[in-house]
Amino acid sequence: MTAVPSPPTPSVKVTHDWGVLRETVVGRVIDFTVPAGLAAGVPQSLRFLPERTKENLPRWAGRPWSQADPEGYGRCVEQVEGLVRFLTARGIRVHRPRALGESELSVYGGDGFGSQTFVRDPMIVVGDRVIEAALRLPPRFKERFGLRPVFEEAEARGARCSVMPPPAPVPVPQPRTARGPFLEGGDVLPMGRDILVGTGRGGAASDTAGVRWLERLLGDEYRVHQVPLSEHVIHLDDGLSTVREGLAVVCREQFTHGLPGPVADWELIDVGLRDAVDLLAGNSMVLAPGEVVVDERLTGLAEALTARDVTVHTLPYDAVTPFAGGFRCSHHPLVRELGS
Repeated sequence: MTAVPSPPTPSVKVTHDWGVLRETVVGRVIDFTVPAGLAAGVPQSLRFLPERTKENLPRWAGRPWSQADPEGYGRCVEQVEGLVRFLTARGIRVHRPRALGESELSVYGGDGFGSQTFVRDPMIVVGDRVIEAALRLPPRFKERFGLRPVFEEAEARGARCSVMPPPAPVPVPQPRTARGPFLEGGDVLPMGRDILVGTGRGGAASDTAGVRWLERLLGDEYRVHQVPLSEHVIHLDDGLSTVREGLAVVCREQFTHGLPGPVADWELIDVGLRDAVDLLAGNSMVLAPGEVVVDERLTGLAEALTARDVTVHTLPYDAVTPFAGGFRCSHHPLVRELGS
């Protein structure tokens, strides 16, 4: 009997944030140690965290998350794994980052703190380019190590891979003093030839030098738009989700210089700043044009999307969002295709 050959693996390519999701990376939840220095309070550099997280972290300082909040830790693990099961059941190929080792967790400060949940940030995919990004907060810089097997496979499939220069280590409370360039995936939103890049006044994520670095890398093929953000959010995708061409979910309060030009004349569904920060209301996962995953708590948003002929899937994610990330933050696409 002649074996039926497997279909070829598609090349890495992401041109629009609303294309049909075929292949993606999804993060993993690891049991980090809350930095002991937070016992004195959460610094201004972490002002973007949801309110209940800023209240809890000083009480948890110096302890493993699984001990400080065992119920929350277990639910967070289950909710991220539930997202993986949901995507896999749809036939989407899912990659996971390799777990960080002890030696990797010990570098770049943070008193043993490390996270691998929000894989959106340490990598960026634009077209067939895969970028190993440079994150501003030193404890997060180590996240790239767990993604290197993904980068190696992408390169073997023809992707053009680039590595941003590593930042010099700085104390966590003073990330504004760090020298970039910094560029984080949560700030980068591809819209064909137009690439939006958020830069915040809070000094916790991407900076102008990172925007310029991306412009030089991409060249004249793309138009890179710097989008100034409020200090109350960490990334562009806290309050911007392009559901399909012509329709977006936005938090207008996060844009200090008005809405980005490429979406300014679209039909917009508004969410407030509190919901954008505390519930990640603007941080949906787009599965295809007009099909999204949103947090099951966001019933008003789900109704507004449904009224505009959007297919809405709801999943529990309340144990994940306290760490300033939602569904978009938890995945990074490798293959999106426009059309059905």
